[in-house]
Amino acid sequence: MAKDRGTIKWSSLMLPEHVELLKELWKEDEKVTKPLLDPQQIEVIHNDLMEAYRLRKYVTLSRYQNATISHLTGLITKLDQYGYEIVLQTEDHNRHRIPFQQITSLIVN
Repeated sequence: MAKDRGTIKWSSLMLPEHVELLKELWKEDEKVTKPLLDPQQIEVIHNDLMEAYRLRKYVTLSRYQNATISHLTGLITKLDQYGYEIVLQTEDHNRHRIPFQQITSLIVN
């Protein structure tokens, strides 16, 4: 069976505006809705956050932001219960401020 390159083979015949429009449409297809967490799941995530912060353990968390879910691994350097956010330092020494409501899952490594 012949191997087809899909829309890639036609991109040289398209205007740059059309190519950009196709890329935007593909990004729209990748968008996901935010998972709904029940109170028990939220409590488990909260307890795991507290334990990882107290014991200085690395965590891998899933974060919902801008209609996508991304995964980050790092060490929790700050836990702000009043501001409802954490500061996660990844292995490349970048710091991410993550609000609690964006966390969809958490694994303590």
